[in-house]
Amino acid sequence: MTKRFALLLLLFFSICPALHADDDTLRKAWCYIEAYPDFFIGYEDGCLVTTDGRRIPFDDGNRSKGYTRMIEDHCVGDDAFDPEDALHWDYPAGSKIPALGKPPVGDPGRIRPPEIFTYMYGATKSDRRKKMRPVHWAGSTVSHESSMLMTTVNGVDKALEAVSREIENLSAAKKEDLEGILFHVDAYSGYYDRPVRDYPQRTSAHAYGIAVDVNWDDSYFIGSHRGEPYRYRNNMPQFLVDIFERHGFIWGGRWRNYDIMHFEYRPELLVYHPR
Repeated sequence: MTKRFALLLLLFFSICPALHADDDTLRKAWCYIEAYPDFFIGYEDGCLVTTDGRRIPFDDGNRSKGYTRMIEDHCVGDDAFDPEDALHWDYPAGSKIPALGKPPVGDPGRIRPPEIFTYMYGATKSDRRKKMRPVHWAGSTVSHESSMLMTTVNGVDKALEAVSREIENLSAAKKEDLEGILFHVDAYSGYYDRPVRDYPQRTSAHAYGIAVDVNWDDSYFIGSHRGEPYRYRNNMPQFLVDIFERHGFIWGGRWRNYDIMHFEYRPELLVYHPR
């Protein structure tokens, strides 16, 4: 199946919603094809078709998944999720950022289907490490160089460079707003091959070289407040979130289980718009 034919099918279902009112599987599949054209060329017989002829099953058909429970269950691993699951929640790109009185309602982006990410970025640490390069970072600490390792796959390294350029071209007033948030912080990080913190069976986006933690201040990480009543915390300004989203990154502050420091290259979530 060619990308052109897949697009025609997508348009057909958009024009005839009554035929598949409860099924936007094709629309979701197209998000991967549009976001990662070097790797996916079509959708056929329930599978994403890759540029090298592989077939990746898209949806396991389990409609009874309790996503919120599975996301929060520390024993649930990557293999519990399929590519369709990753688009369960709409990612509200460009919208007003959450606030204490109006926290996020889902966790768009915390599902990382292994078949997709190991195919693109590498299945082993050595495979992934070969694809990394140091990228200049606009933020600063008192002890680290202003660079971090990021993957070159899908142009993630170039996307972060574009983010850095925008930050460096901000007005003096906006740079002042980033003091202690992005500038003069204790630490930041890009590539780091590890599981998700506190979730040993899930691969961190940092292991794929697609994530940035701009500040290691755990005050704004939900995992540092377990056992406390839920309270959304954020110190990121809207303009910084907007910059990252313009270049293909999602923000962990749009998760109910928030990780305010975290930005992750996930363009498939930015092109998904459910009916």
